[in-house]
Amino acid sequence: MPEVNTIESLRAWFRGCPAFDKSSRFRVDYLGADPREYAIFVSPSPLNFKTDILGNVIFDTKQTLNFILASREAYGPDVLQNLANLGFYDEVISWICEQNKTKNFPIIREGKVESIVPSLTQYVFQAGTDNARYQIQCKLIYRRYS
Repeated sequence: MPEVNTIESLRAWFRGCPAFDKSSRFRVDYLGADPREYAIFVSPSPLNFKTDILGNVIFDTKQTLNFILASREAYGPDVLQNLANLGFYDEVISWICEQNKTKNFPIIREGKVESIVPSLTQYVFQAGTDNARYQIQCKLIYRRYS
């Protein structure tokens, strides 16, 4: 059985958030065209390292993984619907903050997660006539194993 990677661990962790509709699809790096789907998109992240006097690359113990949490939602002139879409992300952000307080994080093979923090608030990334992609950007901060 293949080893679970960090993004799959993160996806499973988010499935524990009560704001998510458990019957909806939750994908990686892909969001379908129909409302109520979720996805995690990998975002460029720096790899922090040093080079010793012999030229060996040594990764810093503290690393960051940036990612985007997105959803496809019903969207249009209905103010209440659009407010509900934003409210979904308010719930998710509150849940993330609660997980940080209790130190309940996904287990990743690269190291030990220290925190997961939203780094950009929710916003409409792409809007059509009847649905839109909403998203937040987050950072997973971890101590890398040697």
